[in-house]
Amino acid sequence: MSINSLLEYGRWIGAGVGIFWANYLGGSPQEQFSIITAWTVLSIAGLTGMESLVFSESASKVSGYGTGGAYQRQSGLNNLALALACIVSYALGWGTMAQAALMSVLLIFLILSAANHFYSAFKEGNRNRRNLLRPLLTAMLVGVIVPYMMAALAA
Repeated sequence: MSINSLLEYGRWIGAGVGIFWANYLGGSPQEQFSIITAWTVLSIAGLTGMESLVFSESASKVSGYGTGGAYQRQSGLNNLALALACIVSYALGWGTMAQAALMSVLLIFLILSAANHFYSAFKEGNRNRRNLLRPLLTAMLVGVIVPYMMAALAA
């Protein structure tokens, strides 16, 4: 199994662990959403950023997007910025509204990324596993996380 496959699984497993721990440890809707946000943003944005920076060439090949390069490095830095902003938000105690903003950025990015994978798979014929599964997994993740976010914001 390649490092890129491990990182791909790690992203989704991290989000799943966050949802599990939120239900196991979290009491209030804000506590649950806080746990989910930390796990999801750090695992998805953090691991994606690291993959784009450290394993860019192999990540591009897995997705069928060429050989990487400066643009992928820039995208990786953007993902790392989101993960670091999440760490700063928790360290400074910015609370639920900041967590909702960070999660909104991540979910919007994932929706747009899923649309790009869908386009690549069906318009460009790049039907690798990642391009076919990303839209489905993103829809599932958004469908699970948004109710937690709405409950936390309503409380």
